[in-house]
Amino acid sequence: MVSTFQLGFSQSRTTFYHVHLLTHQQERLFGEIWDEHTQLNPSGQIAADEWQQIAAAHRRNIELDLWTILPNGVRAVIAVVNSDVRVLSTYRWQQPPTKPRALSSFVAGFKAAAAKRINLVRGLPGAPVWQRGYQEQRVDDPKTLARIRQSLTHQVQAIGTANIARDIR
Repeated sequence: MVSTFQLGFSQSRTTFYHVHLLTHQQERLFGEIWDEHTQLNPSGQIAADEWQQIAAAHRRNIELDLWTILPNGVRAVIAVVNSDVRVLSTYRWQQPPTKPRALSSFVAGFKAAAAKRINLVRGLPGAPVWQRGYQEQRVDDPKTLARIRQSLTHQVQAIGTANIARDIR
């Protein structure tokens, strides 16, 4: 398990989120499972590329922890650096919003960029690629974070997903 201190972040400034994005109607848009391994198709490779590119563009506020491209979506643990925390006085802190704009902005940017490129490859401009919204779970303690990481790693091993990365520096 990687602690926020190993990441070089103050615990009060970093929040982990478990995020799950699904394709429109949970279509297996990104590949198929063959011989217990997910074989990413061109759309799946585009999703993986855009995930990394958008994360790099948001690197001030977003750090990818553990992530995977599934045949019908993306699951990830993301560290959000809460740069919105400000001291109001020596005794009171202003907390960041429940759902940081950085996370919403990252997901929206990824979904838009990936959909545009995927639809160009499919020859279906404007076709839906993603389900509306996404699932997120704020992770407030190290035990829960470890359990989610273990679950994600186990799911990846169980279905043989091809694309898993640990991008924490």
